[in-house]
Formats: sequence, C-alpha cells, structure tokens
Amino acid sequence: MKHNIPTINPTLEISRPARENRQLRGWGAVWKHPKTKKINSEALAPNDLLALKIASEGSRFKPEKYRRMILPSRVNLLLAKAVNKGLLISPLPKIKRHGRNLSIPDRLRYADTFTLQWHITNACGLHCRHCYDRTKRSRLALPGGIKILADLSKFCLKYRVRGHVCFTGGNPFLHPHFQRLYRKASGYGFSTSILGNPVSEHELVKIIDIQMPGYFQVSLEGLAAHNDQIRGKGHFRRTLKFLKTLRRLNISSAVMLTLTENNINEVIPLADKLRKYADYFTFNRLSSAGEGAALNLPDKKKYAEFLKKYVSKSRQNRIIGFKDNLINIVLKKRKMRLFDGCTGYGCGAAFNFLAVLSDGEVHACRKFSSPLGNIFKTRLSKIYESGAAKRYRRGAKECAACNIRHACGGCLAAGYSKGIKIFDKRDPYCFY
Repeated sequence: MKHNIPTINPTLEISRPARENRQLRGWGAVWKHPKTKKINSEALAPNDLLALKIASEGSRFKPEKYRRMILPSRVNLLLAKAVNKGLLISPLPKIKRHGRNLSIPDRLRYADTFTLQWHITNACGLHCRHCYDRTKRSRLALPGGIKILADLSKFCLKYRVRGHVCFTGGNPFLHPHFQRLYRKASGYGFSTSILGNPVSEHELVKIIDIQMPGYFQVSLEGLAAHNDQIRGKGHFRRTLKFLKTLRRLNISSAVMLTLTENNINEVIPLADKLRKYADYFTFNRLSSAGEGAALNLPDKKKYAEFLKKYVSKSRQNRIIGFKDNLINIVLKKRKMRLFDGCTGYGCGAAFNFLAVLSDGEVHACRKFSSPLGNIFKTRLSKIYESGAAKRYRRGAKECAACNIRHACGGCLAAGYSKGIKIFDKRDPYCFY
C-alpha cells in the first residue's frame, strides 16, 4: 500500500529534557504550527516520534519495516494526526478551487479532506413526509462495499487528501454488514461519522469499540407536535432520549432540520430547547425531490428575514451552526467573518464531497438528482474528473464573479427545486 509521506516541520526543535524537569518525559519539542502560527511546547508521544521517523525516510519508507509497531493501513492516519498537530507538513492537496476570484484564502481554495457520504442502504424504520428517496435499490453486498473503500483509499492518495466516510442510509444500522464496513473504513485510516436514526446503546458501544465517530447526526423537524407529524408519533421524545445517550458515551451529537414554510418559526425555539441535549444544531432548506415535492419553502423575503434572526441568535446560543451558504450574505453585510460554507468550501458538490448510493450510483449532492456515474463501473477518480462533475464544481454562471462565491455559491438543490437552470442561474433565494 502506498502512502502520502509529509515532510518534517522546519521549525521543529527536539531535545531531551533535563533530569530535574520531571514534568516532561522522553523527548520534548518546540515548534510553530504552520497554519495557526501558534508556538507549541510539549513532550512527544510515541506515535509522534514514529510519525517523525517515517517522515524522515520520505520516499525510502517501507511499511514492512514497521509491522510490529503499526498496521500498514493505519500509517496514513498516524501521519495525518501529526500533520494536524503541526509536527509534519503535507504537500498541498490536489483538490483545488479554480476560477476568476484570485482572492480566495488557501483554507477555502484547497480541500485537505474528502468526504464520501455513503448511503449503504435505503432501509429505514421511518417514513418521513419529506424523504428525498424511497426508491428500492439493490442491496450493497459486502465485497462491493470493500471495493468502494479500497477505491476511496486510492483516490485520497492520488489527490493528497484525508478520507472521511459518512455512513448513512436510510438507517445504516439496518445494513447487515454495517459493522464490518465501518471496521474496514477505520482500518484504512478514514475518519467516520454517522447520519441515522436513534439506536440502542448496545449498538453504539459496538461502533465505539471499533472507532469513535466524529459525530452522530439525527434529524428533528421542529418542536414535538410538528416533528412527530413529519417523522412519526413519539419520534421527538425518543430522539431527545437518544441525544442524552450520545452525551453519556461522549459521542459528539448533531441535529439537522429540513426547513419548510411550516416549521420556519420553530427553528430558533427548537435550537433553544436543544441546548441541554445536543452539541450542534443547524438546518437545510427543503429540496423538492421525492416526497419532499409535496411540501413548500417560505417565500424569499421571509427567508431572508429569518436568516438575519438566526445569525443574531447564534451569538447567544452556542450550539447554533451555519450550513446554508446564503448565511454568508448576512455575515458580509454585517462585516462579520464569512463561514466556510455548506461542506467547508462553499458548495461542495463534486468538490470535496460526493454521495454514493447502495447500488453504486454516484451523485454530486444527495439532496437532488445529480448523477455522475456508478462506482462499480468507473473508478472514483475518473468520476471526479468527468465533465459532469466539473460542471457541478463550477456552479452557476451568475455566481462566478460574486465576491463571496468562494464561501457561498448558493444551493444547487434549491435551484433544482424551483425548476431553474442551475448551471446558469443563481440560487433563487439569493438576496445579495
């Protein structure tokens, strides 16, 4: 297995602490973090030293020499942690924004992580009134799942990025091989997260024993009465109980709401209620796909006023997060720092993000029909470099010259929902 070998931070100074300094054990180090510019001073852990040893060998590194210390599949994760710490410096990722706006900061121009939102099954214990996809798809077989993870690993090496697998469905826990696929993803060194429905503590513990997920995201659609109308009787109560379980197990929790004209007035009250239960709360606008086509969004003026209130409320409620790219319009007008956008890089459709369905179908964004190919028939890198994928990355022509395009780009799913030509016209809710 090949590995991306970063270089050692040139500011790093290592020394063995004096005997009288008992607070430090082993080798101590001082370095300036290449991104934050913060000066760090601490003792190096064994994994830090191992990462530095591997980096010192560079292209001469041979994983078989280290089999007693680390599995070859975990080397990239070991190196990634050292890069995050600032001990090592990775070469620039090959996933990069292109365009006329040359003032894009590097944090938004280059994506160092690539996310695969993996819908391993369509099976689900709920029947939500706004579900994007209730179609029956062929079940993902274990060998096919393993093939996808191997392909993702090759993709990450080629583009010099860290891989993140977001397991979802349906409900991923309903797939018969979920745990084995999760273990395999962990073995490749990918970070993981889960988008699903409440499950038992027993099921959570089995996942934690493999690898702690970065977060577990559940959905609520408003306060109890409205939510249960959308997601089923008793769902609100079960979800609050589940959020308590996540907190007890130290799993970071996120709650997502799908915004419609019927629940726009419940978003902020729900965020207030969740302060005691969740670590993060945000919303997505409804995509009029699947059964969601029977529901409606608020009008543009009402939505713009809501965003202003939402941003103001975020300064009082720590769990309120930003997801919708149009929030950046409010931040820009208030001369506040822009947030990084929907996927961390404005609209991440086919940029640092792809969705893969259980039958291998690949989409630029899961919220609307945006097919790019099938991962069982075409390599992920070839799908990523296809003309169709590049078209989604470019977004709408009307957004190209906008001075906040790098952190925004609107929402292609919102445009699709309104029936506009998404590659020409900007988000129909844009008020910039």
